[in-house]
Amino acid sequence: MTEISTGKVTMKEKIILTAFTDPMMGLSYESEPIMKRLKQNYGNQIEFRYVMSLLVRDVSDFMTQEERIMDAESGIRKYCERLAGIYKSEESIGGLPINMEGFCLFDTGHRSSKPLNLAYKAAQLADPERSEAFLTELRHATVIDCLPTTHFDVIMKIAQKVGIDEYSFKLYYQNGNAAKALETDLEYTHRLGIHSLPAYLIQSGDKAIIMQSFEYQDFVDVITKLTH
Repeated sequence: MTEISTGKVTMKEKIILTAFTDPMMGLSYESEPIMKRLKQNYGNQIEFRYVMSLLVRDVSDFMTQEERIMDAESGIRKYCERLAGIYKSEESIGGLPINMEGFCLFDTGHRSSKPLNLAYKAAQLADPERSEAFLTELRHATVIDCLPTTHFDVIMKIAQKVGIDEYSFKLYYQNGNAAKALETDLEYTHRLGIHSLPAYLIQSGDKAIIMQSFEYQDFVDVITKLTH
């Protein structure tokens, strides 16, 4: 392949950076400055992809024994309060503000982050060009606006906000296609042995490295290793 100059960075192979994440993740939100900087410095030489890895299949998996023995509504509310504290503690990682006032992502009728994961897959199917913007807006609605993004009506408003066709989005979300696409993502996550999120698969040609970091230079070092 002909060597390509991107202005600030020169490399021989195109890079594919796949992020394994969940739209509810504060850590992915705090990593946005790193991703933005990579886009600025590497330009079109990096292709960004997103794999949904379903962080919370059911809140009971993360609740303490004390929270589990309470009635469901009280236990989940207490869990959400504890989760809000975890989110706030992540502010220092990327320096981005996290608002947890009135945080109510989960309730007795919405016990999983699966709706958010399905929503991204539906957005990919309905409008691939707007799917990344949708993912960002969905994440911000969760972490900044503190909206109950597990609720479908809230998800639909975000799809409308980024200009995704409402009919197509709803069709893919409800007809099983988004669910099949999500299952493919989950199988891929499992096959690579990824258990902690967010994780990143960086590929160049036939070489690949899986990494986790919140430092820009670590990404540069991996890219350099793969392309030189």
